[in-house]
Amino acid sequence: MEKRISTNFNLFATAALLFVLFLYHFFTVNISDAQASNSMIDLMFTSVEAKVLFTLALLTGVSVTASFIFKEIWNRLFSDLFQLREINLNEAYAICFLVLSIIAF
Repeated sequence: MEKRISTNFNLFATAALLFVLFLYHFFTVNISDAQASNSMIDLMFTSVEAKVLFTLALLTGVSVTASFIFKEIWNRLFSDLFQLREINLNEAYAICFLVLSIIAF
């Protein structure tokens, strides 16, 4: 594995994150003023359980993608700059979750 932050890595990571965020936004945003209370999820699913499961799947996709990108940035950049050990995906997910929890509250 190449351990440096390259332009190709930045482009791929940015495109992947923007794609999953676009999907999340696309399915959860209100469509028009005529159907102000309807989002794509409301139009696609009629049962509340299906809506909740689909939203959880979208959030899981966003979380895993962001954690993977964070792990790659950590392992390629921070581990060499600060002489830290490399982390795995589970540790990256935990760090992302803790940081977002602190920022959100």
